[in-house]
Amino acid sequence: MINGRVTGDLKAKINITISVGDGIWNSLDVVVDTGFNGQLALPEETVQSLGLVLDRFRRVTPAIGGTRVVASGYVHLCRAEASMRARVIQAGTEPLIGMALLLNHRITIDAVADGAVSITPLGG
Repeated sequence: MINGRVTGDLKAKINITISVGDGIWNSLDVVVDTGFNGQLALPEETVQSLGLVLDRFRRVTPAIGGTRVVASGYVHLCRAEASMRARVIQAGTEPLIGMALLLNHRITIDAVADGAVSITPLGG
């Protein structure tokens, strides 16, 4: 289970641990974004501070419409004592975790300032 909190400006946030493949694990606060169907979106400054190399490009359609091309790559995400590969796109102004990583999980949010956020795997 992953636990987090709702911020004063009503964003559901959790903390994740990622590595860009250099053996160093970094803690990162991310907004739970149920409108984002990707895995992770990181702003340019976060990508740079992590030293993440984005060597691919993807077409995306943001909520405001239109299609654009963004840089993408991969990180290692620490989950339940194991590591998994997760796709990152460079976009936005704050780190987001999307539905592709939340698939097969129950998301519970107490939608009040400082409310609890929990993400629990479903079944098996």
